[in-house]
Amino acid sequence: MRMRARIKKLIAEGRHFLITTHIDPDGDAIGSVFALAFALESLGKKAAVYLQDQVPYRYEFLPGPRVYHTIPPDIFDAVFVLDCGSLFRIGSGHENVTKARDLVNIDHHETNDHFGTINYVDKAASSVGEIISGLLKYLKVAIDKNIAVNIYTAVFTDTGSLRYENTSLNAYRVCEDMVRAGASPSRIATMVYENHPKERYLLLGEVLRTLATYDDRIAMVHVTGDMFERTGTNSEFVDGFVEFIKEIRGIEVAVLMRELKEGLYKVSMRGKGTVDVAGVCSMFGGGGHKNAAGCRIEGTMEEARNRLLEALQAPGRG
Repeated sequence: MRMRARIKKLIAEGRHFLITTHIDPDGDAIGSVFALAFALESLGKKAAVYLQDQVPYRYEFLPGPRVYHTIPPDIFDAVFVLDCGSLFRIGSGHENVTKARDLVNIDHHETNDHFGTINYVDKAASSVGEIISGLLKYLKVAIDKNIAVNIYTAVFTDTGSLRYENTSLNAYRVCEDMVRAGASPSRIATMVYENHPKERYLLLGEVLRTLATYDDRIAMVHVTGDMFERTGTNSEFVDGFVEFIKEIRGIEVAVLMRELKEGLYKVSMRGKGTVDVAGVCSMFGGGGHKNAAGCRIEGTMEEARNRLLEALQAPGRG
């Protein structure tokens, strides 16, 4: 409650705010940012949204404000950073946001490093969308359809369609509130999960050909720049692939390695509760949640894979 009160006071006293989130934004990041922007505008404030990357194609249906891809030169009363465990994850120019009087860090990741002047970090929340919903209720913001669609999408996607372990009773309550305010569950599910370009499946075919399993409990795949080039795709088309291989019977940890450049890979890791994948990723400077985490790792493909396997197969990890 104390953090909400500080945020309420900050909003009441301020006029112009910047809202941002992490690179390669997912549904929780986009939905939460857009919902907060609409809410601030409804309170008579100015809200600018900065995303380093484009909105992924599967979230283009979301109603949203104008998006800046470079940080505007304006003077902001405060900057809201959503769904980021560390400030550098908003991308290039992250050091510039500290020039604002206040930096509001709103997150639910267990590995958040509390970089803000105000840190509203609720590790028990299913998603940042759930946190934003509670904040808007506290601020007495009227939830219109635009806000509802964004918050529902945020909660729905970060809980894996309301089926992950983080799906709390409150997550269902938030979704119910958003449906009452105008969000359509069937349309949102269709746009997010049943609206992919064919190139995604060409890429998926190539990625599945790299599938390897270890100890019948770890599944690993990778994607390279050459695969993107051959299929006419990019990094946003990979979204959801690691969850797909996690569905293999008996698999406890799924790993997707994406080549960022020669000798550097982004790792997405998902688990089923037997291994703390956030703990594994933290060994490589990353983090996240027990069942969903990520990191970056250097070396050749083989070296990176072997280092990850060594960490996953260490005694005490499942």
